[in-house]
Amino acid sequence: MEQTPSKFSIKKFLKSFAREIVVPIVLALIVIQYVIQAFQIPSGSMEDSLLTGDFLLGLKFTYGSPIPFTNQKFPGYTLPKAGDVIIFRYPGEPEYPDNNPSRYTHMFNALMFGNFYWDHEPEDGQPHLIHYADGPKDYIKRCVGVSGDTLAVHEGKLYINGTRQDVLPGKGKWTSPYRTKSPRDERETFVIPSVGDTFDVESLPLEKLWWLRSIVLQENPNDHVELDISLWQDGVEVNNYEFENFYIPVENDRSLAINALLSRNQIVLQQRLVQGDTISGAMSFAYFKELSRIGFLPMLDPHQKGGFTRQVSYINFDGSILKDLEGNVKRLNATDSVAAAPDSAVVDSVAAAPEDMVAAEPVVTKHFEIRRHLLVNGEPISQYVIKTPQFFMMGDNRDNSADSRYWGFVSLRNIKAKAFVVYFSFENSDGKFALGNPFTWWRIPFSIRWTRIGKIIHMIE
Repeated sequence: MEQTPSKFSIKKFLKSFAREIVVPIVLALIVIQYVIQAFQIPSGSMEDSLLTGDFLLGLKFTYGSPIPFTNQKFPGYTLPKAGDVIIFRYPGEPEYPDNNPSRYTHMFNALMFGNFYWDHEPEDGQPHLIHYADGPKDYIKRCVGVSGDTLAVHEGKLYINGTRQDVLPGKGKWTSPYRTKSPRDERETFVIPSVGDTFDVESLPLEKLWWLRSIVLQENPNDHVELDISLWQDGVEVNNYEFENFYIPVENDRSLAINALLSRNQIVLQQRLVQGDTISGAMSFAYFKELSRIGFLPMLDPHQKGGFTRQVSYINFDGSILKDLEGNVKRLNATDSVAAAPDSAVVDSVAAAPEDMVAAEPVVTKHFEIRRHLLVNGEPISQYVIKTPQFFMMGDNRDNSADSRYWGFVSLRNIKAKAFVVYFSFENSDGKFALGNPFTWWRIPFSIRWTRIGKIIHMIE
């Protein structure tokens, strides 16, 4: 008997559509938002524990899932511990465009496509929609210290509560054949801040004040935070002062200032720069004043017109540049012989940092000082009390990791998930596979690291 086709019913269609499409998508979004986070290893900073091309799942609820439409988190069932591999928001770049939460509203994270924001005060000819494609970035490192721990780094080795760590966790490694005075290899003893600790803005060295600024930003995401520094000579403010010879040690974390110095002085190097050398040239204090105020440099024109969206991207700098600034101001207060200009842009193999390059018995002929203000919503604060637990992160690939040695502490609020399992791993370091080139797809089964799939991360040794 021939069956009569059932009559189309919009009600049945909508129920079927909701059951097959809408409900699974909603459940997936809930899981992604509150339970797990997918993460891809983009660099070699965790080698050989984790490899470039590993795809991980992290557990969000371990340390607390985010509360919808707020900057708060639900309580987790534990706090991060030393040894945990953690996914966290990188504290060295703005969470909001221009570090201005009052001007921009976060709309949504489009996962692979980055974050979108709404600009309430666009310039004439600019769109309201902002696309922050490469940020705020998520990082993955290993927690090596928690609030209250005493840490130090000497000759590349980490000291925890006075004990040198000669064995690295996981499959970590050292690779550098030489050591310098860079943060990678040397960090004086310090204590990781605890809840209730009070810091005096005026008494902190500039680099540690930069670390405090980062904590204030992380703990107060809805506030606008700036570090305002000014240069004074004999009681007169001289923010446009020009250093005739500003010394910068050649280290990876100084690349921003080094490039600015070389460009400003139109220096074409006649020799290869080597870590441990020091370069010098003319620099303006105003450059450092602006950097410390905004904390980053826009990589795209912030005044671009037209288009459906305005793209934003930023490059940050590390507080060690402010340490160099303090050292160079210290030199200004010393004898003219110390401040004399070298014949070359490169001072051969100067191992000492600029703050150490001072005569044994300086004769002060003038007095320079840096004054500082930490501003929260435009108002200076003299002290700051720590609100949340703090953590110190390092990569297992100790000599090739940009981590807390350079940019300071990670607050609990910035921690997103505990790395749990490798669910996929793909080797393409030679770049021979390209998704847009079908003729390379035959490489897929040979590029998958089959033995890494399903590895529990805390069991990788």
